[in-house]
Amino acid sequence: MITGDKKKNYSDGSLGSMRNVILISFGAFIWSIYLSIQGQFLNDYIADMGAYSPLKISLMVSLVAITGAFASIIFGAISDNLRTKIGRRKPFIIIGGVFSALFFFLVPFQNAVATIIAINVVMSLFNNAAFVCNNSFIPDTTSKRKLGKVNSFAALGTSIGMVVGFALMMINSANTLFFVSGTICSVGFLIVGLFIQEPTNLSKPKKWHSSIKETFQLKSLKNEKGFFNFLIGHFLLHTGINVYIPFLLIFLTQKNNPSSGELVGLGLSIEQGEVLVVFAVLTAVSLLATIPIGVFSDRIDTSLFLFISRIVFAIVTMLLALTPFIHKLSPMIVGILFIIPYGIANTADIISRGALMHKLVPKEKRGQFLGLTVFIKISAQIPGVIIGGLLAHFLQGGYQLAFVFGGFIVLLSLPFISFTKLRTSIIQGTTEKPLSS
Repeated sequence: MITGDKKKNYSDGSLGSMRNVILISFGAFIWSIYLSIQGQFLNDYIADMGAYSPLKISLMVSLVAITGAFASIIFGAISDNLRTKIGRRKPFIIIGGVFSALFFFLVPFQNAVATIIAINVVMSLFNNAAFVCNNSFIPDTTSKRKLGKVNSFAALGTSIGMVVGFALMMINSANTLFFVSGTICSVGFLIVGLFIQEPTNLSKPKKWHSSIKETFQLKSLKNEKGFFNFLIGHFLLHTGINVYIPFLLIFLTQKNNPSSGELVGLGLSIEQGEVLVVFAVLTAVSLLATIPIGVFSDRIDTSLFLFISRIVFAIVTMLLALTPFIHKLSPMIVGILFIIPYGIANTADIISRGALMHKLVPKEKRGQFLGLTVFIKISAQIPGVIIGGLLAHFLQGGYQLAFVFGGFIVLLSLPFISFTKLRTSIIQGTTEKPLSS
């Protein structure tokens, strides 16, 4: 097993090697494939099993959210205070990532929706333990003045992984899809866990349960005012996103509700590759925008850049509601025209949000506090998906209204973006080691 160069100590925040950057990007690529199958295809798979109801999807996503939220807090705190020969984050990436992917192999053998939901909950437990530790690698190994650039590399991996995930959905057999996805993701998580170089940590560990208790103390959180405000905005952002995201594939692929004839969405075909074309365009746009956005985010005030990106992101999200009503153009062309501004705004928000988050997180509590951001993100799925499920279930045009409601809730996060200049961090960053190759 490769455990990294033990002679190197990256505790000064400098980036250890280009290998880490590549593996961070590769990890984002694998997670994006995993989440495409678990978070989108599995929802559609359940919908095709019969007795479909949007509220069933809401229930599953909510249960998965609760499990993942608590897992991220617990394992983030444990990783901060774990000291092993191979590191403190790597064991969770190897075990949690691989096991969560192997559960894909069990899905084809289940005929009951309840059993598949139970498997999905267990998958979320393992995967969130791995995800929060992988996310901690970015501030662990990156100087503050390079956070935008490294987050842009992670965004590159995410964008490519999303296209690969949707490409896999073109496999005719759902059973084969789960087997192929499980193999790719388990091997990918194993590669990241084995070969990433983890910094040496010489600080004295605390009892992990004390760290968890401290995480939920409001007084302790308020001491980190910028980070506390970020968490509130983070919750509102992901509440808005989760109003429509769990139903996105349904919105794209179903034109009308079979039972009521109600207009649902665009009616794109997965089998003929129409969905893949739309997401390929989204990815191409994101790839072209990623590096310039990352560099630009490092050169100006990160908070201001995030504020502008968030406004544009909310507006283009609302505009997606109009796509099923544009009949003069083909559905695929409509999807492409609307997905381009969405992709640029989403990429800008992701990169600047990640850079600001990694700047604000306290150094000795990275796993604990980044676990809290995952907790907040996943917890936001609960109200978000319930709102979306209720809209889709009870209101005429509910699927379209989900984008409008989601975009409005995203706008509510704007007052909580801290405008602290962070110039001290940038000045300190100029004395740190540059990105090495």
